[in-house]
Amino acid sequence: MKPALLFVSLLLAVSSADLHAQDFDNSLSYMTHISTQHLNISKKFLAYASASAHGKKDKKVEVLRNKLLDEVQEAKMNIQSMPSFKTDKTYRDTAVTFMKLYYNVLNEDYSKIVNMEEVAEQSYDAMEAYMLAKEMAELKLDEANERLRMAEKRFAAANNITLQEGSSATSTMMEQFSQITKYHNEVYLIFFKPYKQEVYLMEAVEKGNITGIEQNKNALLKYAQEGLAKLAGMKPFKNDASLVNSCKKMMEFYIKEADKVNISSNFFLTKERFDGIKKDFDKKSNTTKEDVNAYNKAVSDVNKSTDEYNKNNNLLNGWRKDALNSWNETSDQFYDTHSPHYK
Repeated sequence: MKPALLFVSLLLAVSSADLHAQDFDNSLSYMTHISTQHLNISKKFLAYASASAHGKKDKKVEVLRNKLLDEVQEAKMNIQSMPSFKTDKTYRDTAVTFMKLYYNVLNEDYSKIVNMEEVAEQSYDAMEAYMLAKEMAELKLDEANERLRMAEKRFAAANNITLQEGSSATSTMMEQFSQITKYHNEVYLIFFKPYKQEVYLMEAVEKGNITGIEQNKNALLKYAQEGLAKLAGMKPFKNDASLVNSCKKMMEFYIKEADKVNISSNFFLTKERFDGIKKDFDKKSNTTKEDVNAYNKAVSDVNKSTDEYNKNNNLLNGWRKDALNSWNETSDQFYDTHSPHYK
């Protein structure tokens, strides 16, 4: 599973002025100084997001996140040290508030999300809660960013500054990361629900729990069929249907498995009957020809059922391995293909 990523389009005031100018009596220089802080954070964020999306080692990703946190802290201090602009401190203070929130989300909310990631695989509800926590963290940043955008527009209007419309390269890249992750997460939840249900089914098979097998088999079939219905309504991501198609193959495997697992139920029923016949047979001091014939038939039945059970397990294991390998490879390739590279 990909590391938790937090996406937000940082607001960048577009200006041709010297980014290092610090004439805070000049409205354009004042605005440009705040924009410079945003730009520095954007660069650090893109390096972090790109490393995460392209499967870099965890240590490298963590180093980049720490650099991002340092950059946010420095940006906050730089903006906080600015004077108010002609007694108006709204724009400055809104930017400071944004930086504080951004730092807290990356530091505190992110830490909680990382902890949730460790247990997310334990159940579908935990996985859904984990993804919801990421969405809520992103929403916090989006709302704060909107407040900052409005403060910038008011500042520009009050000081006769014309803002250029359009997205910068950095904001475009961050929007791409956000779109990719949102799409992948939607497909992943469809995949994960029957995937986790199959774990419960395998536990029931391992224990020889016939009732558990039937219950979990029916739930697996239901979730896989629901998954196929949801996938049928999903459009390809920029003409790339590979992730959806790979997920469909997983759903199709689970449907076949729900049917084939009946062989496991039959095996345990046959073994249960055999154990009862053997127990009665062993108790008898004198056995008739009919007793021997019945026992031999039970031995033949359980041997045949065991052979079918083993062959079926090998078949399902092979199908499962191929489908999961394809899903994991496709998932990694999806991120690698569509995520922008940034160093």
